[in-house]
Amino acid sequence: MAAPRISRAQQGADTRERILAAARRVLADEGLDRFTTRRVAELAKVSHGMVHYHFDDKRALLLALLVHGRRDWIEPLEELVDGPGTARARMQAVIDWVAQPATREAMHVHTAVLVNALGDEVLRERLAAEYARWRAPFITLFRELAEELGVDGLDAKSVGGAFASAADGLVQQMALDPDLPTARMLTRLYERSLGLPASRSRPSRSSA
Repeated sequence: MAAPRISRAQQGADTRERILAAARRVLADEGLDRFTTRRVAELAKVSHGMVHYHFDDKRALLLALLVHGRRDWIEPLEELVDGPGTARARMQAVIDWVAQPATREAMHVHTAVLVNALGDEVLRERLAAEYARWRAPFITLFRELAEELGVDGLDAKSVGGAFASAADGLVQQMALDPDLPTARMLTRLYERSLGLPASRSRPSRSSA
């Protein structure tokens, strides 16, 4: 029996995904200085023209990597916050997930996009929008926590936004110090934000 034929659309999607995977590897293994469409084409084993067929230039490739990178940080967070269970259980699941060190590749891609965004207004606006999307689930979660625990007057937007920024900063610091007690720090922060008694500390992943 003959194998099913792959449609042109599927072939194009597969090629695009291969190019993005190659772009991530260039950033992770070779750095920004080597990040060119020609080097990406070489690593993806496609023609230079094929890269430009899918992406006009290096900026377009970085913008696509920004969206592609949601699977590393934004989409897992949204799934946890939208998942089943109490708000407290979902907060603990979020903290446990944040405390897992990000992959080297994901950190390199995120850092490269940030560095380029500092000198590119279009990229800066798109990255700012991604950070707003990152903060939104935390805001939702703190609003639900306040309702669940009967905490009146909590400014969920400010507290959730600040917590999101703290979580993002700790993820970056863990790239330098994997033994950082991230879970304990975030747990204490959320408990203090809601006026809760401190819970018993669980051993961190690094010390277990």
